[in-house]
Formats: sequence, structure tokens, C-alpha cells
Amino acid sequence: MPDAASLRFGIKKEEIAMAGDRLYTDIEMAIRAGITSILVLSGETTQETLSESDINPDYVLNDLSEITKQI
Repeated sequence: MPDAASLRFGIKKEEIAMAGDRLYTDIEMAIRAGITSILVLSGETTQETLSESDINPDYVLNDLSEITKQI
């Protein structure tokens, strides 16, 4: 998906970020694709789940409203 977005919009992968609430899908995909990963804790993943995981997102936000404040 990041590769297709990069080609379609003519942007570098370094300029793409994936925001999501699931470590094992959204964040894992971002990490494997080499793009910035943003975990939001307003969905499936909790702070406890994150602390028990070996998946490490680049950013962790409480919800998407924080994206313009943090990044």
C-alpha cells in the first residue's frame, strides 16, 4: 500500500505515515514498509498492550486529534 501511494502521488516513502489503532496490522505494516508509524490509543490497542508488545511505533498518541500537536 505505501509503495502504491508513493507511485500514485509522486511522493517519497519517507514522506508517508500510517496511523492506526492495531499493532499487528496497521503499525506492523508501516514498520515493514519503512514508513513512519503512528499508533493511536483510541481503538483496539491499549497502553498495557503496547507495553507488552515487541512492536514499537514511531509515535503514540491518545487519539488522532493529537496528530497536529505532536508531529
